[in-house]
Amino acid sequence: MALHRLHMFQIISKIEGWVPRKYAELYGISLKYNCSFNLLNSLLFPIKVTSARCVVLNTNNLIYSATPSRYPFLMAYIPTFNRALIILLIGQAITASTVPVLFLISGLLGPQLSPTLTLSTLPISLVVVGLAIGSPTSAWVMSRLGRKQGHILGLLVTLAGVGLAGLSLKTFYFGGFCFSSLIAGFGCAFNNQIRFTAAENAGDQKALVHSWILMFGLAAAIIGSWMIQFGRTLIAGGEYIGSLALLFGGLTLFIILMTTLPYTKSAPVEKQEPSGESFILKVLYQPLFWACALCGISSFVTMTLLMSSAPLQMHTICHISTSATTMTIQSHIIAMYFPSLFSGFLLTRFGLRKLIGFGILLFLICIGIADHSTSCHDYWWSMVLLGIGWNFLFLAGSTGISQYFTGPERFAAQGLNDTLVYGTQAIASLSAGWLLFTIGWSKLILIPIPILLGAFLFIRQYLNK
Repeated sequence: MALHRLHMFQIISKIEGWVPRKYAELYGISLKYNCSFNLLNSLLFPIKVTSARCVVLNTNNLIYSATPSRYPFLMAYIPTFNRALIILLIGQAITASTVPVLFLISGLLGPQLSPTLTLSTLPISLVVVGLAIGSPTSAWVMSRLGRKQGHILGLLVTLAGVGLAGLSLKTFYFGGFCFSSLIAGFGCAFNNQIRFTAAENAGDQKALVHSWILMFGLAAAIIGSWMIQFGRTLIAGGEYIGSLALLFGGLTLFIILMTTLPYTKSAPVEKQEPSGESFILKVLYQPLFWACALCGISSFVTMTLLMSSAPLQMHTICHISTSATTMTIQSHIIAMYFPSLFSGFLLTRFGLRKLIGFGILLFLICIGIADHSTSCHDYWWSMVLLGIGWNFLFLAGSTGISQYFTGPERFAAQGLNDTLVYGTQAIASLSAGWLLFTIGWSKLILIPIPILLGAFLFIRQYLNK
């Protein structure tokens, strides 16, 4: 292991202090003891070493000695940063703000732009449809061109969609705004591959890297809200054209950063196996893929059905104030991303199956609270638990895809996973409002229960501990 991969370790001759055994092994560091030591019962299983030497072999088989960090507990939460990861984290914060910006503009201007109120949410649904269509395409393109070129191509498509959306707002053309939402959603499917690009070069830190990428989605939500507020009247000629201009500038900045992305081990797939077997069929025949995909499918179906219908249920049916409804949804969004500060560590510590089980349990508790909700306080708790449960399940599914599919078939696995996830999300998004006003809130929230229980039984059967 190369010396620069030693995270938070300094090169000296002797060790005296706390060594987190699990994370020393994670970085390939072997501990050689020449004295007695005490194994304490703590979360990180630290070992008190009074006199020992850490023997580290780098790629040239040179022997070094290392000492642990003064803050070893940070190793459980912070991945090894390099230029590639920093660029991808910045890109995640910028590109992931595209969807919130389009969602907010559609929600605020949709009733004015659309010819009928029933079509006012069509741009939102088309963004999700674009994500579903673009997911297999983005994986295929990256398998041929490589990650870096694939991301740049996706950013150019997103730029085209955002530019067309600004032009549509200026001309007040609803059809153009719908088409631009579809194009932008298609481009965002390429941006969603950022989590897999970062994880491919993370070694045994895939869970941590996935959680940090997911955590920067919270930054994206904040950036998106700021763009909406600051850019609303920034440019004359129409509301929120300035917001789209700010987003256009951010995406352009990320394209420039992507051109400096250092070389990664991910390379284009030149050809398939000698047998000619399709990578897609190879992936679809593996229960492990379906176990990981069901995490994303069940999390997005549950989250989309409840989150999309909750504002209508709260404000339109229960007559809860607009400010209280907005605060509840904002708390839900924070709960979706804030747990990433520690969910990556929980995944590393307890494993995929336990984190998935805990996420499903939170979903079921959320549904139970939502079924008996009579006040804003009840809806708030159900939406917060919904966000946390989504974080755990989505993180577990994405990490599982990265861990179990590392060969040439990884692009097919990632593309199929995102296609299934965002395809089912599109169906849930399109049907949420209709279901709410057709069968009612109390029956709508019961729909995810069989999906969650079926996913849990399948995952328990086929996913390794």
